[in-house]
Amino acid sequence: IFTGENMLLETYQHRSFIKQSGNILTTLRSRETPFEIGWNTEIRAYEWLRQQYQRHRVRLNRQHALIWAWPQSTISYPTVPHTDRRVAIVHLWLDVPDELVLLMNFEAWTIPLIGARFMEDDNIPIERDWEKLFDEAWLIQHEYAASDDWLDHQAVFPYVDRAWIKRIKYLRGYR
Repeated sequence: IFTGENMLLETYQHRSFIKQSGNILTTLRSRETPFEIGWNTEIRAYEWLRQQYQRHRVRLNRQHALIWAWPQSTISYPTVPHTDRRVAIVHLWLDVPDELVLLMNFEAWTIPLIGARFMEDDNIPIERDWEKLFDEAWLIQHEYAASDDWLDHQAVFPYVDRAWIKRIKYLRGYR
């Protein structure tokens, strides 16, 4: 997974993502799933994660979404099949600099995503509780995570530099 100072990651993006001009590829925040759907609990969790990213990594462009990826293919293909063959996505394998990657446990992320808590102390603001998301040893000890295996992780980062792309696979018929 680690190759010097870079991390090998996989992501799925709309085909329009790869067709952008220039060397830096981004996604508009207006295309982030919870914002498209309008799910308030998920929006709160995504906003909190953006704050955490800026606290732990670098400042984000307000118009751009975080890019989601996985150290190994913990997701096979997109889960929503679509019969319209005009719909296309790309599966990208990337070599991303470690300093831009914020890792978290894949399964534990569902806790803040649904607005739930890790701890039952209502005196602690829920966002402070969610900070446990980055404490792998605590998550394992309290059985929110099975192990520190990289397959249980996901990553976020702000953009894709074309130089990071190691492989592209074009897929059709998925949304």
